[in-house]
Amino acid sequence: MRPFLSPDAESLSKLFLFRRVKPKDISELCRIARPVQFQAGDEVFVQGQPADCALLVVSGRLVASVGAGIGRRDVGDSRAGEIVGETALFSKFGKRSASVVAVEASRCLILDHEVLTTSPYNGALVAIETHLLGSIARRIRSSGRVIQRVWKESGVEESAPNPKKNAPSLRERLSGFFGGGS
Repeated sequence: MRPFLSPDAESLSKLFLFRRVKPKDISELCRIARPVQFQAGDEVFVQGQPADCALLVVSGRLVASVGAGIGRRDVGDSRAGEIVGETALFSKFGKRSASVVAVEASRCLILDHEVLTTSPYNGALVAIETHLLGSIARRIRSSGRVIQRVWKESGVEESAPNPKKNAPSLRERLSGFFGGGS
């Protein structure tokens, strides 16, 4: 007989991220992580604001973007089972590197330091931490490739005394790819 699961736990239990996690661990995660709901168009995170938590998307869709106005660029699209704002879990007093908006009605669980340390042996939290480490490793590799490409495209060679005139600096080009200010 299957144990009763809350609607959030039932939704999470169907996701790839939690495929090997016991239902009781998923239920415990849903008990200790506060839920939050957003309507389509709601601003979830604002680039540059303090970052103190991440969100595990239970349902809906969130889109991350960097920059503003005509320089705004979408950099991520998160759906059920994905985590948004995860860098807040790894650095105290950090700032949001992107803005996030709900593009559909969305339900999320708030992940913060307290949630991660409340039950460190919980299988759902271990699955989240493993997923985060893999995501960060992929992001580092991807960032390295972008930096190499931008470096090559910039035409800057180590032996060249003067880079191309009127060309954006390497810093400006990288800022265009990754967002962020001066």
